[in-house]
Amino acid sequence: MDKIVIGKVIKPQGIKGEIKVDITASDKQLVSKLKEIYIDNVSYKVISVKNLVNGVFFKLEGVDDRNQAELLRGMQVSFKRDKMPKLEEGRYLIADIIGSEIIVCEKTIGILDNILQYGAADVYVVKGINDNRDFMFPCLKTVLLKVDIDNKKIYLNNEILEQIAVYED
Repeated sequence: MDKIVIGKVIKPQGIKGEIKVDITASDKQLVSKLKEIYIDNVSYKVISVKNLVNGVFFKLEGVDDRNQAELLRGMQVSFKRDKMPKLEEGRYLIADIIGSEIIVCEKTIGILDNILQYGAADVYVVKGINDNRDFMFPCLKTVLLKVDIDNKKIYLNNEILEQIAVYED
């Protein structure tokens, strides 16, 4: 059973069993469409999801008070891949692209190691393989030429990448 991790339980919320989840998925709207989640491999039916500025809050069937919610603190939250709502064109799950080869001018220059989500654009963190120089760049439409999920390859525009990449010393 192929599951995708979307975050972890941070804390109980209120007295009726809601939990606050720190979401690591790239699309928080996707999370709000889930009907079932797994917390440490135990299935829970999702009764409601509140996607607020300060977090994502789940109400789950069978978690009816703060004490029950407290038992879930720190546990991993996931869902079955086959239950995933359809993504819009050009949208990807972070889990599907981490580890992808970063290709510029038909040459692999690194491996996508992490994605930071801070503001207007995700920041891709790349482990360099040619000169061992790691770098980061904001994932903008102008730099991204193609994402090949099946072959785990991301093709970038070299000219734009040279302008926006930040290299570690």
